[in-house]
Amino acid sequence: MTKPLGYYCALTPGDGTYLDWLQDTYGSCLEGINRIEKLHFLKAITENLIAAEIATQGQYLLEESAQTIQKLQEDLYQYTPIGDHLGLAEAIINQLKHQK
Repeated sequence: MTKPLGYYCALTPGDGTYLDWLQDTYGSCLEGINRIEKLHFLKAITENLIAAEIATQGQYLLEESAQTIQKLQEDLYQYTPIGDHLGLAEAIINQLKHQK
């Protein structure tokens, strides 16, 4: 069982924000979005977070990390079973939420 969107985000029902619309349209647990749509939505969220980090920290950060990023991606594809991908994503999300 998942928790409602308001558990994770600053959502006030009826406030007219995007999160309010998202919940009204797809349900409080986003149950109206299928698995492939959720994965693409997660990809878009990740791309936005990367862009925001680069805008804040500078392009050099991406360039400095390029080699590590490439190695992590290659090893993920080669050595990590698909069944572990969501657990790994959850671990990284939790670390990012608490990392300063």
